[in-house]
Formats: sequence, C-alpha cells, structure tokens
Amino acid sequence: MGQLDKQPENIGASDPQVTEDLLRSMTQDIENLRQNLVVQLSQDVERLQREKSLLIEDIEKLQAQRQQQLVQQQQLVKQIAPALANQLQELISQQLNQLGEPSGVSDKNTYSGQGQNPKPSISSAADSGLSPTSSASDYNENAYRLIASLDTTLRTTFKTLQQDLSSYQSSLSQQLGQMYSLEQQGEAILETLVGRLRKEIQSESSALQNAPVAPPPVPTPPPRPRRNGNGHTQDHHNSSTVSTSSEPSVGAAPLRPQPEPPPVIPPQPLPKPKGLSKLQIGFLLVLLYSLVLSFQNVVITVILNKSSIFGLFKLGGFITPSVGNSLLILWVRMLVVVPLMAMLANVLYPNVWRDIRQFVQSKDWPLFIQVIGSGFFLFLSQVLIYLALGPISPGVAITIFFVYPIFTVLLAWLLFGDRPSFFRSVIIVSVLLGVVLIALPSSGAGKLDAVGVAAAAGSGITFAFYVILTQVSAKKLHPIPYSWVNFVIILAFSSISLCVLPEFFPINVRPSMWSNLIISCLILGGTTLLGYLFNNIGISMIGAARASILGATGPALTAILALLIIQKALGVQQIFGMVLVTLGVAALSFERLRSQTKAVQQPATKATSSSR
Repeated sequence: MGQLDKQPENIGASDPQVTEDLLRSMTQDIENLRQNLVVQLSQDVERLQREKSLLIEDIEKLQAQRQQQLVQQQQLVKQIAPALANQLQELISQQLNQLGEPSGVSDKNTYSGQGQNPKPSISSAADSGLSPTSSASDYNENAYRLIASLDTTLRTTFKTLQQDLSSYQSSLSQQLGQMYSLEQQGEAILETLVGRLRKEIQSESSALQNAPVAPPPVPTPPPRPRRNGNGHTQDHHNSSTVSTSSEPSVGAAPLRPQPEPPPVIPPQPLPKPKGLSKLQIGFLLVLLYSLVLSFQNVVITVILNKSSIFGLFKLGGFITPSVGNSLLILWVRMLVVVPLMAMLANVLYPNVWRDIRQFVQSKDWPLFIQVIGSGFFLFLSQVLIYLALGPISPGVAITIFFVYPIFTVLLAWLLFGDRPSFFRSVIIVSVLLGVVLIALPSSGAGKLDAVGVAAAAGSGITFAFYVILTQVSAKKLHPIPYSWVNFVIILAFSSISLCVLPEFFPINVRPSMWSNLIISCLILGGTTLLGYLFNNIGISMIGAARASILGATGPALTAILALLIIQKALGVQQIFGMVLVTLGVAALSFERLRSQTKAVQQPATKATSSSR
C-alpha cells in the first residue's frame, strides 16, 4: 500500500501534463455524471407531475360522476313517488269499489221488504252471515291491510334506495380516499426526489469545490496534495472543480506502465471550447451590475448639477439639490420601475403573484412590520444618497455610503450577539480610517460640504438597517417578490411625502426642465431594471458571497465614471481613503465567503472521516 500511495505522486512529479490530463478527464466524468443525474431526476419530476395532474383529473371526474348520480337518484325518486301515489290511489279505489257492491245489494233488499214483510230481510242477512257492524269492520280491516302492505312496500323501496345510495356514497368515498392517498404519495415522492436532487447538487458542488492540486515537481513531494487558500483548485479551461480523493491509487490506476493501455480513458485533445465559462459570465454580469449602479450615481449628479459631459458640452442642473427635489426624483423613478419590475418579475419567477397573495393573506404581522420597515429604510437611504450626490462628488459620496457593511456588522453584534472577530475589527478600523481621510479637507479637492457628507453617511447607516431587516424577513419570502414589494413601499412613501410634506420640503422645478427631468428618470428606471437583471443572473451563477466581493468595487467604478463622463477628479488623499474603504469592504466579503466555505466543508470532512 505504501508503494501504491507514493506511485501517483511520483508520476505526477515526473509528468505534470499526465496528471493535468487525468484531472481534466475526472472533471469531465463528474460533470457528465451530474448532467445525467439532473436529466434523470428532471424526467422523474416531470413524470410525477404528469401523474399528479392525471390523478387530479380522475378525482374531478369521480366527483362529477358522484354529482350526476345524486342528481339522477333525486330525479328517480321524484319520478317514483307520483307513480307510487297513483298506484296506491288506484288500489284503494278498486278495493272500495269491490267492498261497496255487496253493501248496495243488501240495502236494496232491506228497503224493499220494509213495507210488506221485514223479517225475510233479516233472515236473509242472517243466512248470509253478515251484519252491518261486521261488514264495516271487515271493510276497515281490508283497508288497514292494504294501507299496511302499501306502507311496507314503500318502506322497503325507500330502504333499498337508501342502501343503494349509501353503497354508492361509500364506494365513491373509498375511491376518493384512494385517490387522495395516491396524490399524497405522489407529492411525497416528488418532494423526496426534489430534496434528493438538491442534496446531490449541493454535495457535488461542495465536493467539486474541494479539488486536489497536482503536486509540484520537487524532489520530495508532500504525502497529500496541497490546496490553495480557498481550500480548492479550479480548472482554468472549464471553470469546474474536481473532488478530492483519500485514495490516490484509484485515480492513478490507468497510469501504471503496462504493455497495452486500458481503453477506459483514451487520449483526446482538450474538449472544452475557448469561450467564457459560467463562472466567468457570472463575474462579468455582477461587474456590469456595479457599473450600472455607478452610472446611475453619475446621472443623478448630472440631474442636480450642471456638468461638462466628456469635456465637450454642458448638460444638467435640471433641479437644485434639496430634500423635496430628491423625493421627486425618487417618485418619478419608482413610477417607471414598479410596473416594469412587475413584468420582469413575472418572467424571472412565475409564482411571484401567488407568493405575494399568500404573503398578504398570511396576516403575519411581525413579517409585515419587517418588510415595511426594510422598505422604509431603503426609501430613506435613497433620498439621502440623492441629497448627498448634489454637493459632493459621486466617488466621494458612494465611498462614504460604503460604510454600511461596517454598520451591518455592528448592528448584528448589538441585535443578535454576533461578536466581530479580530480580523473584522481590523477591517472596521481601516474602513473608518478611509472614510475619515475622504471627509477631511485636502489640498487637491478642497473642503467637502458637511451636509453632503452627513447625508452620505446617513444613507449608509439607513441602508445597514435595511440589510438587517432584509436578512431577517427575506427567509419567508422569495427575493424577487420581496424586491417588488420594496419598490412598491418606496413608491408609497415617496407619494405620501410629496403630498403631506410640501411645505417643509418644497419642489423647485422650472417648467422648461420637466421634459429633461422625466427623460433622466426614465433612464434611471431602465438602468435600475437592467442592473437588477444582471445582479439576479450573476448571483445565480457565482453566489451572493462572491458577488459581494465584486460589489466592493462600487466606489472605484463610480469615481472612474465620474472622471470620464463629468470630469470629476479626486485628490490624492481621497483616492487613498477610497482604496482603504474598497479593500476593507472586499476583505470583509472575502472573510464571509471563507467562513461559509468552511461551514460547508466541515460536514463533508466529518462524513469522509466517518466513512473511513
């Protein structure tokens, strides 16, 4: 076993290309296996969904048949009852007619003999064995017998009908119970398959992140393959990872020197194309999202200040920086974003309206308060950042705004007891130092406006409250309907503010500037939806932790776009402070990514050790 353990390392040390080819082939096999598994499970899920729909159709058909049978039985009862009544009437009339004929004859004989000799009538009545009292009692007995027999017949008929109805109802109930149990079994199987699919994908992704690195070509290679800082390695051709193996002899068995090589892994050229991988596309989309946000900040600065566009012509200054004008910009922007976001959300997540309806009907008041609170703090953050982009440069305002991750950490410590580590404490100090360097007056940029600095800092603080409330409440609601609800809340608060507070925050817009203002807000709304689309697709490809690392480039991108578009330059001191803030926020995001990776790797390591 010692020779087998050392053999792949020696082969990898002598021929790194062979080791790399082996890693690529293993990566290709794992990817094919994952794709086949996903396809098979998707087919099973589709088949179960079809069977579920068929079961639901069968249940509906049985219910319809049951209703039809009940209607038919009611109609049958309505038809039988008049027939039985008619038959009863005919029987009674016939019996009465039969009983009435001898009565008439005796009466005639009696009345005819009264004038001459009444005795013969009495004797004849005695001879016939009948008397008026006995004949009446016989009539009554016959009538009672007929009524009793008719009542018995009716009772028997109705009991039979009731038994038939009960049997039909019990059979239908049994069939419906069987169909309901089958539906429950189908749902259970579907949930099991979906859970298994999710676990398989998560296990494969976590296993793929723990990829072995080929041993370096040194005389004494280590006994185990080295890992990079992230705990995994990545193939630069296909951007997919390969799982580690505790038995290197299994993966290196096809490389043993033999007279005839096995045909399991034939030598082939690199099959991967030179195009961008999924991970690279995700990084590019998130970077485009940050670029779109930076462009929005520059557009807002142009709306509030007359600027030199690319050094060619003057444009902007449509309205003056104020609270009322900031509310107006936000209101017009939300008028564009809310309806367009409704259409986009229905495309990205078809169940958006079902989730919103369930959210409204749930009557979960703590969740309502959290969602409304998150929308309110996002509304305040937007108004304050608009107010800050008027008097100070976009790069400076966004850099000060990026103190929100620090306040998020502090709020998590105060509210949830999540004490920051020493590394996070160092990051907090560096970010605050960068903000101080930006806010202090410098020789190259001059003194900053105190209201603009305070508004930018307030925007970051309120955005930190929004992040905390979102982390608490977004667990019960999908991100896409949650975002649309937040936009609606912002529109509602901006509308209320413009209607209720016009005396305190007046709106000053010249009539000739309304068209320019509306066009600018349309641009803001369109870029908002474009950035939202980039961000959602990018996060689905690379994850939220990696996307937050790229999001730290917001101040730098804003400063670069402000320099290129409106010729707004920063001083050396401000650039140094912006670099400190950017590096601090990026380090904080990277530290979160590393902690999440460790949390994912620990269960996998425990499972591997237990299997050994």
